[in-house]
Amino acid sequence: MSQLAFRLAQSYSRAMRPTARVVTRAAIGSTRLQSATGVQHVRLLTQRASLQSLQLASAPKPQYSYHDDNMLLASPSSTILPLGDLRDDANYLHYMQTGKTVTEQLSVMQNCLINGNTEQAQRILMGMYQLYPQAMREVVDVSIHNEILNGLLSAQPRPLVSDALHWYDVMENQYKVSPNSNTFAILISGFVNSDMQNVALAIMQEMLRSGYSIHGMLLSSYLSDEAIRKIEGMAQEVVSRDGENVELATMLLSEVKKAEDNISALTAEASANLSDSQPPVTIDTLKPDTAAQPERKHLESTNVAGIKQLQATLESLYQSELQGYNLQIRLENDTYDAALARYREINAKRNDPLLSANISALKKLSASWLPKLEALIEEEQQRCQATQAETGDHLRGRYGRFFTQLSPSKMATVTILETLRLNVVSNGNAGPTERQELLNQKKPGGIFAIKLISTLSKAIHNEIRFEQMKKRTNRHVFGNRLSLARLATSGKLFNMAVRRAKMREYREQNNDLFLDEWTLDTQVQIGSLLVSMLLEAARIPEHHLDPDSERLVPAFKHEIEFIKGRRVGIVAPHAQLRELFKDDAFVGGVHARHLPMLVPPRPWLSYNAGGYLTRDEPCMRLKSGTEQMRLLKQASNEDRLGTVLAGLDALGLTRWAINRPVFEAVRKVWNSGRELAEIPARSYDELEPVKPDNYDSDAAARYKYQMEMREWVNGRANQHSQRCDCNYKIEIAQAFLDHPMYFPHNMDFRGRAYPIPPHFNHLGNDLCRGLLMFDEGRPLTDKGLYWLKIHLANLFGKDKLSHDERIRFVEENVSHIMAIADDPMPDAFLASEPDATRPWWLDAENPWQALAACIDYAGAMRSPHPAEYVSHLHIHQDGTCNGLQHYAAMGRDRKGAEEVNLAMSERPQDVYSGILRVAERLVDEDAKNGVEEALQLQNKLTRKIVKQTVMTNVYGVTLIGAKEQIAARLREIKDDAGEPVFDITKVHGLALYLARKIFDSLGEMFAHAQEIQNWLNESARRIANSMSRAALAETVNMATESKRTAAKLREAIKEARKAGDSVDQETLMELRPDLGPGATRRKRLDTLASKPMTPVAWTTPLGMTVLQPYRKMAVRRIATDLQNINIVDPNMPTQVNPQKQKTAFPPNFVHSLDASHMVLSAIECKIAGLVFASVHDSYWTHACDVDKMNTILRDQFVRMHTEPIMERLKAEFEERYSDHMLPVASWDYVNSFSFEKNGALKAGTQRLSKTTREQRRQLVETELARLHLETCEDTVGEDMVQQQITANDAELAESMEPVDLTSIELVDSETDPVGAARQADLIAYTTRINAGRIRDERKAIMKEHRERVSRLRSYFTRQAKAAKAAKAERKPRKKFGSVEPTVESAEPTSKPQVVTEAGKLEAADLDAINSGVLAQDSLDTYIETLKLDRDLQIDRLQAKYPTKFDRPLIISLPAGSRAAEVEQLKMLIKQGKLAGRLVKSHRFDKLTFDDLPAQGDFNINEVLQSPYFFS
Repeated sequence: MSQLAFRLAQSYSRAMRPTARVVTRAAIGSTRLQSATGVQHVRLLTQRASLQSLQLASAPKPQYSYHDDNMLLASPSSTILPLGDLRDDANYLHYMQTGKTVTEQLSVMQNCLINGNTEQAQRILMGMYQLYPQAMREVVDVSIHNEILNGLLSAQPRPLVSDALHWYDVMENQYKVSPNSNTFAILISGFVNSDMQNVALAIMQEMLRSGYSIHGMLLSSYLSDEAIRKIEGMAQEVVSRDGENVELATMLLSEVKKAEDNISALTAEASANLSDSQPPVTIDTLKPDTAAQPERKHLESTNVAGIKQLQATLESLYQSELQGYNLQIRLENDTYDAALARYREINAKRNDPLLSANISALKKLSASWLPKLEALIEEEQQRCQATQAETGDHLRGRYGRFFTQLSPSKMATVTILETLRLNVVSNGNAGPTERQELLNQKKPGGIFAIKLISTLSKAIHNEIRFEQMKKRTNRHVFGNRLSLARLATSGKLFNMAVRRAKMREYREQNNDLFLDEWTLDTQVQIGSLLVSMLLEAARIPEHHLDPDSERLVPAFKHEIEFIKGRRVGIVAPHAQLRELFKDDAFVGGVHARHLPMLVPPRPWLSYNAGGYLTRDEPCMRLKSGTEQMRLLKQASNEDRLGTVLAGLDALGLTRWAINRPVFEAVRKVWNSGRELAEIPARSYDELEPVKPDNYDSDAAARYKYQMEMREWVNGRANQHSQRCDCNYKIEIAQAFLDHPMYFPHNMDFRGRAYPIPPHFNHLGNDLCRGLLMFDEGRPLTDKGLYWLKIHLANLFGKDKLSHDERIRFVEENVSHIMAIADDPMPDAFLASEPDATRPWWLDAENPWQALAACIDYAGAMRSPHPAEYVSHLHIHQDGTCNGLQHYAAMGRDRKGAEEVNLAMSERPQDVYSGILRVAERLVDEDAKNGVEEALQLQNKLTRKIVKQTVMTNVYGVTLIGAKEQIAARLREIKDDAGEPVFDITKVHGLALYLARKIFDSLGEMFAHAQEIQNWLNESARRIANSMSRAALAETVNMATESKRTAAKLREAIKEARKAGDSVDQETLMELRPDLGPGATRRKRLDTLASKPMTPVAWTTPLGMTVLQPYRKMAVRRIATDLQNINIVDPNMPTQVNPQKQKTAFPPNFVHSLDASHMVLSAIECKIAGLVFASVHDSYWTHACDVDKMNTILRDQFVRMHTEPIMERLKAEFEERYSDHMLPVASWDYVNSFSFEKNGALKAGTQRLSKTTREQRRQLVETELARLHLETCEDTVGEDMVQQQITANDAELAESMEPVDLTSIELVDSETDPVGAARQADLIAYTTRINAGRIRDERKAIMKEHRERVSRLRSYFTRQAKAAKAAKAERKPRKKFGSVEPTVESAEPTSKPQVVTEAGKLEAADLDAINSGVLAQDSLDTYIETLKLDRDLQIDRLQAKYPTKFDRPLIISLPAGSRAAEVEQLKMLIKQGKLAGRLVKSHRFDKLTFDDLPAQGDFNINEVLQSPYFFS
C-alpha cells in the first residue's frame, strides 16, 4: 500500500472515532437577537471584516506584461500553470476516503436548506470542516456560506437572524472565509425583511468600508426584484424620518435610481440596435406588437417526434408579441414548460373528434402517458418525503432528497420527451457501434438502457439547476448583462485593459451560485426509477385479427441481451410504436436553449459566465471534466484566459440572417422529395440485396451477401438520418427568416472555437452555409467584385487555378449565372420533364453556396453601379492543408512551404495532387512486381480518394482510420452501368494497402514535418510514462517500510496475547488501515502507485494551458431495480492512457496553434471593423474587406511563428516535468565469468550479502520501473539470455587472448554493439587473467616475505641461545658442601656456528648484520622495513597487471529501439561466440527530451508575399 493511501486510511480511522464535541442547537445559537444588541454585534463583526479587507487590498496583485503594439497579446508572467498530481489532490483523496466528492456532500446540505432544515445543514457543514479540514479549505468558498446565511434568513415562519449573525462570525473567524457582496446582500435583505432596519444599515455601512459598493449589492443574484424594492422602501422611510443614517439612505436611493436609469437607457438602445421596426425592449412587462405575422411557408416535414418538438419550440418565433431580449429569454426558459402545456392541451381535446382531428397519432399516444406517469412520480415523491422523516429506507433516503426537487408533471414531461428523442427504431440514429451491435443481434430497434438512464438523470438534474437559477436573478443583473453586451458590441471589450478590468471586477464580485452535484448512485437510481415508471405507464393499443378489438400493452420493453459476450440492457419499443416512427429516426431532439440567439451573446468574462443570457455554463466543452474544470477555473482566476475569451466574443458577435432566395430554392427541392444537392430523397430507393440460393452451402457467397446487406442497411439508416437532419436545418432556417441570429461560441480543450447551437450554424454542411448570410450588408467595391468572382470559382472547384483563370471562368459563364438568379430551381426540372435543363449551379462542389454567390453576383451586375451594390455574402479564404502549413512554418521547411503555398508561386500548389502522383508511382512499382492490390488499383486513383487521408494525417489519423476513409471513397466508384468497380469483399484490403502507400508518400514529401511529428510523439510518450520524483520516493518509502509495520503488528499481537487480550481496533486500523472502511477505494489508490498518472500539458501562444484528457476509465457497478448498471466513474482518479497521450499530442498541438491563429485573427478583424466568421482554417468576411482580412491573416501567422514555438515548448516541458523520472528498460550485456581449476572459462555468479537499506530501496525502485513500463507499453519478453561457458567450450577459451589495456582502442557501443561486446569479453578476460597473475605473484611475494622474516627471527633466536649457552659455560661450577677455586678459561669451550646460519640469510640481511645495522635489538624495526618493501612490490603488480578499466563492462541497449542488435547478441551468446549474458534491466532515469530537429532555410516573412497562402 502506498504511503499516500496509508496516510489517507489513518486519517479516515481517526475521523471515525467518536468526538467529544456535539453540534447542538445551543452551539449554533438560538436566542433571539434584540435590535440594539444586534447593531453592536454587527459593528464588531464588520470592523473585523474591514481590517481583513484592507489587508487583502494591500496584498500584491499579479503583474501582467503587455506588448506595446497590441494590447490583445497581453499575458500573465512567463510562469507555467502547475498541474499537480491527482494522487495529492485533496478533492480526489476525499472521494477515495468517503466515496463522495466534497460538492456531492455539500449538495445534501443545500437540499436541507431547500427543504427548510437549516439546523441539519449547519451540522453537515460544521461536521465536514471537522472531519475533512484540508479538502474543505481547498474546495469550499464563500458561496457555500452564503447558502447557509440565505437559508437562515429565509427560514419560515421567521428568519433566524441570531443564527445568521453567529454563522457570519464563525465563517470569518473559525473558517477564515471573507464575505463578498453576496454575503452583505443576503444579510441586508434578511434584516430588512425582519424589520431590523438599523442592523441592515449598519451592515451596509460595513459593506462600503469593506470595499464593496451598493451597485455591486444590487447585482447580487440573491436579491429578487421584490427584495430590492423593500430595501429601497427602507431607505425612503429613513429619508422621510430625517433621522440617523439619512446620508447612507440617500446614497442608496441615488444608486438605485442611477441603476434604473441605466437599465432604461440600455434596453432602449438594445431595441434600437436590433431593428428599427421592433418595439422598445422592456424587462418588467411584455408589450404586444401589432406588426403583421411573418409569413410561414409550407414544408413537407418529416413525421418525426423530434421535428414536431422542434416546430413547437419555434412557435415563439412566429408570435410577434415578443421581440429582442424578451423573446430570447422566452426561448431559453421555454423548454419543457411548453411541451407540458401542449400535452395537457392534447389530453383536453382527446374526446372531441373535431378538436383532435389535426393531432397526430404519436402526439395523442405520448400525451396519454403523461397522467399515469405523473401519478407514479407523485407517489414516489410522497414515499421519499416520508422516508426523509424516518430512517428506514436508506436507499430511498439517498436519492429521495433530490427526486422531490422537481414537480411530477415537469419530471414526467422530461422523461417522455427524452425517451422519444433517444429511442432508436427500425434503423434509427444510434451510434455506428450501437446500431451495428443491434443489427448483429437482429434486433428491430431499441436503445441501451444505460444510455437512456444517464440521459434522463442528466436532463432532470439540469432542469432542477435551471429552475434554481431562474429564481436567483433580478432586473439589475439583467441590466448589467446588457451593459456588458453594449461594451462588447461597441468594441471596448476588445481593449485588453478594459477587458481585464471587467474580468477582475466580475471575479471580485464572485456572484457564482453553488450548483449541486449528484453522486453516481443518485444519478443511476433516479434514471432507472424513471425508466421503470415509464415502462409501467406507457401503453399502446394492440390490434388483433378483429379490428374492433384492442388491448393496451406496454409501449416499451426492457430486455437483457448478450452482445459480444456482455449482458446488455436494451429498452425497445413495441412493434406498433415502431410503425408510428416508421422511416423516422431521431437526429437529436432540439433544446430551446440550443437555438441561435436573437440578441448578442453575453461576453465571456470568466470561465463559466458568457454565451446565453439566462444560464451559466463553462466556456470549454468537457467530457470528463473534473481535472480539466479545475485547471480551467485556476487559469480564469489567474487571468490567463483573457485573449481566448475575447476571441470567443469576437466570433459570437457576428450577426447572421437567412438568405431568403436560397431558402425558397431549398424549400422547393425539399418539398419535391427528390435527392438533390445534399438534400436526401424522401424514400430510400436502393433495392434490397437478394439472398443467393447457395447461401447455406457457399461460404464466399454467404459472406458477400452479408456484406451487401450490411451496406444496404447502413445506407438506408444513413439516408433517413440525413433526411431528418436536413429537416431540422430547414425548420430552423424558416423560423429565423424574419429574425437576425447570433451563434454564441465555446471551445474544446485545445482552444478551437465552435458555435454552441448544434443544429444550425455556419460550421454545418453546404446547405447551412448556403442558407446563411451576414445580416449586415456592405458596398461591394471594385475589389470586392474581384473577390466575389474568385469565391464563385472556388465553389465550383477551381481553387487550384490562378486568380486570373478563376476570373475568366466566371466571366465565361455569366449567362448561366444570370439564368440561375432568375430561376434557381425550374419547376420543369423538379418535375423531371424530358426537355428540362439541369441548373448549372448543381454541378458545383458546394452547390448551395454557389447558388448564393450566383444570386449575389447577378444582383451586383444588374445594379446601376456594381461597386456600390450592398452585399451580405460571406467570402471565404481557405488555407492549404493548414496543419502542414504550421509544420512547415515551425521547421522552416522550404520544400514543405512551397507545397502548401507559404512561399511565392505563380499558381496555387495542390498538395493532394502531389501526394496522388507519388502514391501512383508507388502503386505502379508494385504493379510491375505483380502485387495483386496494386494491379486492381492501378489507373483508378483520384485526388478525392487521397484528399481526406492527407488532410487528416497531420491531425493524427491512424492507419485503421485512414483505411476506413479510403474504403468509403472506393465504394463510391462506379462504372458506366452504375455498378461498383471494386468487389465489396475486397474493399477493406485494398484500402489498407493504399493507406500505407499514402503514408509513405507523405513521409517522402514532408520529411521535415515527419521529424517534428516524431519529436512530439516521443516527447509525449516520455511524459505519459513518467512519474514525479516525489511520488516515486513516496512509493518506495512505503514499500521499504512495510516490513517494519508488519513487525510492529506482530509485536502488538504478541503483547496482546500475553495480556490475554486482542489488539484493539484503533491500533489495528493504524497498522492495517487497508482492513477498514473504504478498503476497496484505498486499494485502488494503492494500485495507482505503479501507474502512469502524468498527462501531457502545454501552453499555447495565447497563454492558455492545454491538458490532454485521455485517461483509462474507472467503472463502477451499481445495482438498481431495473438492472445492474456498469457506469464510468469520472471522480475516480485513474491512470493516463499512454498510447492515446502519445498519438494525440502532435495533432492536438497543431490544433492549438491553428486555434491561436484563428483567435488572434478574429480579434484583430473585430478591432479593424470587419465582420468576421471562421470555420477553423477557413476565414470569412465581406467581399470588400477580403484584402484587409488577408493582411491580418498573414500578419498574425507570421507574428505567431516568428516566436520560437518549438524551443518554448521544449523549455516548458523541461520546466514543467523537471522533477519527473522516466522508467527505462534496457538489455544489458554483462561479463561475469571466471576460471575453472583447469583454466577453462566458466560463468560467474554474484552472491549478494545481506542487503542494506539503500539496496532494498533500489530493488523496490527497479521492480516499480518494471511494473510501470508494463502498464505503459505492455512490454513482455525474455528477461534473461545466459550462455554458460564450461571447460568443454575449448573454441571460446582458445580464442581468448589477453590484450594490452594501456593502448587498446575502444569500440563505440552505439555504432557497433557486437564489436563492443566482443571487446568487452577480451577486456574482461584480460582483467581476469591479470587478476589471476596478481593473485599468484602476490601469493609468492607474501610467501617469500614470510620465509625471510622467519629465517631472520630464527637466526637471532639461535644467536641468543648460543650466547646464553656460552655464558653458562664460563661460569664456575660448585659442588655441594665445598668451595672450588675459580679458574678463568682463556677461551670458550664452544663457538657459535655463524657461517652455517649466515648461509641461509639473504645477502642484504647478511650485510646488515655484518655492518651492525641489524642486531637483536633492531630486528622489529628491520622487519617493518621489509613489510613496506613487500607492500610496494604488491602495489607494483596492479600497475603491471591492470584489473580495472575505465570502460563499464555493461553495454546497455534500449529495449525496443535496438531490437536487431539485441537479437544478434542473443544468437552469438547461444552459439558460444560471446562469453557474457544479456539481462533485461529496469530503472528510473531523469526525464529528458531529445534535441529539436534542425530547421531549414525558409524565411517565415515570405508568407507576407505569398498570394495563395489563403485564397
